[in-house]
Amino acid sequence: MKTKNTFIIGAGRLGTSIARSLNNHANVTIIDRNPEKIERLADYSGFVEVGDATDTQLLENSGIKTADRVILVTDDDNVNIFLADLCAYHYSVPEIFVRLKDSRKAKLVDPKAICICPFDLSLDFFAQHNESEGKE
Repeated sequence: MKTKNTFIIGAGRLGTSIARSLNNHANVTIIDRNPEKIERLADYSGFVEVGDATDTQLLENSGIKTADRVILVTDDDNVNIFLADLCAYHYSVPEIFVRLKDSRKAKLVDPKAICICPFDLSLDFFAQHNESEGKE
């Protein structure tokens, strides 16, 4: 049974992979302004929308007011931050996940949003791996 109404903003490799993995467990809408990225989702059974997610009319027409979760994975940190705050303050979305390339920008995001910073995750992984090698 599909329980969560999930919006994914950004249809790159990460966004489409998340959409495909969640599609059997949630009502998923994926939005991207690049029609070529959306065309790659021809076999995808969820909802797709071509358009600029910073356009509140597009978001509202797509059903953002009923979102239980928003996952922001565009290539632009500033767009992700803007949308995270918009979803938190204006639409009161309960769960917000934000990918940020620059972890220093995480302090600009509403505290209820969960920031995922691949650079920091990679550093942590290598630091842990290096520590485990030193213990052998």
